[in-house]
This record gives sequence, structure tokens and C-alpha cells, in this order.
Amino acid sequence: MNFTLEKIERLSGEQASVYSVTLEGDDGSLFEKFLEEYTNDYKEEIKDLVTSLQKIGHKTGARADFFKVGEGRMKDNIDALFDEPDRNLRLYCIRFGRDCIILGGGGPKSTRSWQEDPNLSNQMEILMAIADRIHKRFKERDLRWAPNMRDIIGELDFKDNDDDEN
Repeated sequence: MNFTLEKIERLSGEQASVYSVTLEGDDGSLFEKFLEEYTNDYKEEIKDLVTSLQKIGHKTGARADFFKVGEGRMKDNIDALFDEPDRNLRLYCIRFGRDCIILGGGGPKSTRSWQEDPNLSNQMEILMAIADRIHKRFKERDLRWAPNMRDIIGELDFKDNDDDEN
């Protein structure tokens, strides 16, 4: 799976950087597709999620209380951002402490776990594969943290054959 990471400047700030993932061949990022798909039916929830992302970037950082922590495998750092605990819309992301989040996709959670929902399961499988590739590049030092500890430095385009060559 080929993809690109791109910083979302309007959401990023002094407290945290926010990145999006765009899969090769897609017109928009996973986050943009999430917004397009759910804005009509979940207008208030989407508004709350975007407000939370702005707050994370500019005021608070990616504090754990914004997230349902540990949604993926332990090694993934995948959490679910929710608008309010009693609502069901989830946005999955890879969270690096309070300093950086990489947004994936998500959707409404209508089952006990994401594994029971075909859409959420697909969204998590995609993000887990992306997390594997990102963590591998950090481990191999092809990606590293900028001095501000919020920005990712290195090749943000991920091609299938690039990682095989290392």
C-alpha cells in the first residue's frame, strides 16, 4: 500500500502537529473522506471533532483524555478520537504522545468493538498497516523528530518497494 503523510497546517500549532494520510490513487486524505462521508448525518459530532483537533494542535496537545487509548495492537499507538464519550462517531489516529497525531479514517461505532463492524474493521486494518510502515521508518531512522518534537522529518511518501530496499 502506497501512501503519503501531509501536515495539516490549519490544525497544527504550538502544542501538537496533525498529519493526514492519503492513499495512492485517492483524491483526498482518509480524514477528508471521513469528513465528506459523515458531515451530513453527524454534523454536530464532526464540528466537535474538528474543534477538538484545533484545540489539540493549538492549546492542549494530544492529551489522553481526548481519546479512547489502545484501539489497535499495543505497538501501533492507535487511538480513537471521539467528540463526546456518549456519542458514537470515532476518528482513528496514530498518536505520538502529546506532540503529534496522524489521522486515519473512522465512522460511527454501533457494535461493542470495532472488530465487529465491517467499516471500522477496514479502517483499523488500513491504519494498522500504515502504523507498521511509519514505525519501521522511525526505527530505521528514515524518519525522525524535528527539534520541536512535533514535526516529522524524512521521506513522507511511502512506496511499497521503498521499505523493501532497506
